[in-house]
Amino acid sequence: MKISLKKKFIIKIKNEISKIVLFFLYKGFKVTYKHDDNVKKEIDSWKNGFSAVIDTGVKNTKLIIKKENNKIVKLKKIENPDIEIKFKSLEAAFLIFTGRLGVSKAYAEHRFTLKGEIGKAMSLVRCIDIVEAYLFPNIITKNILKYKPQKSMGIIRTYVFALLNI
Repeated sequence: MKISLKKKFIIKIKNEISKIVLFFLYKGFKVTYKHDDNVKKEIDSWKNGFSAVIDTGVKNTKLIIKKENNKIVKLKKIENPDIEIKFKSLEAAFLIFTGRLGVSKAYAEHRFTLKGEIGKAMSLVRCIDIVEAYLFPNIITKNILKYKPQKSMGIIRTYVFALLNI
């Protein structure tokens, strides 16, 4: 099957945007772990060594995080993660990453597969929801989150902290 140049370009753009979103999702995890009591409580419930993968299904476009020494670290690869969320298509990942579809609804619509213990996956998703509340403006989060979490800082401060590793 031949793919047009336009289609290839759109796929490339969606993939690059997905990489940027995953970068900020990781940074958002780090910032909220330090500054948000709810995220800290969730992550503290994970055992040391807990790992999770969020995979778009496109080569090298994934986020692999691990809890190490009460910190969240990013890995390049991992064998047998505790939780693996793998999107069935780049389009499904892109809808979530751009705030047009919530994680819960995507799960209900079977847009990704989940490997691992459901309780830990729910904890991870709760963290993702809170991180999204910090990273996305209210106009987006009101459509994708079931509840609006109480935030300890605004969106601009969150991005500044993320970029400066504060």
